[in-house]
Amino acid sequence: MERHSLLTLIENTDPGIVLFDDRFTVRYINRAFLMIFAGITSDDVFSGDIMRFHDEAGRERIRQMFRLMKDSSRQVPFSFKRIGDGRDDRYLFLKLIPLLDRDMADALNCMLVYDITPFVADRERTFIKIPVSAGREIHLLDPDEVLFLRADNIYSRVHTPEGEYFCDFSLGFVEERLPPDRFYRIHRSYIANLARVRKVVRGSSGYTLLMRGSDLPLPVSRARAPELFSRLGLR
Repeated sequence: MERHSLLTLIENTDPGIVLFDDRFTVRYINRAFLMIFAGITSDDVFSGDIMRFHDEAGRERIRQMFRLMKDSSRQVPFSFKRIGDGRDDRYLFLKLIPLLDRDMADALNCMLVYDITPFVADRERTFIKIPVSAGREIHLLDPDEVLFLRADNIYSRVHTPEGEYFCDFSLGFVEERLPPDRFYRIHRSYIANLARVRKVVRGSSGYTLLMRGSDLPLPVSRARAPELFSRLGLR
């Protein structure tokens, strides 16, 4: 799949549509929305705010995602979200469109929801493409393109020879869904693509990795160094 094929996908797919206010009270939905969220009835959707379907940790993540999408200065009107219990993960592409009233004040929010699961993960829950963004661009990266990933609070950053991308998922979440024979967690904040390792450097404070296509040295934790050397065939 080409990197920008997600754009073609959303152009040829009917999205789920939901209109809601800033208190997350739903006003309108379309039938495609109910098809995507098949386990939720229309009575469930309209009988209160949608936050009640999530635990407190989930609510805070949604609030943070919503703030990020709504902040026009960040220029990120879209996001990726995973739903499911781990055994049946589904991945959604979300696009937010703030709606204005006659006084040009924010009145409602329109969210477009696309189910992109078949294009992101296989049946074993392994990523076949990593959903990322850069500015207003969206990408589905082939894992082989990735040099390394690093933690960014509850999110992560994905580095390729072409640049850095933002990923809506935590480093731990992505780690569990990358091919384990190609990627290794070298540090609590870094995952390296072993096929892209150029050099292992030993310094006074420990080991670092240099990757092909990047000059940034990656720290290797002492506890993970022996397994890393074994995976690289150095011991």
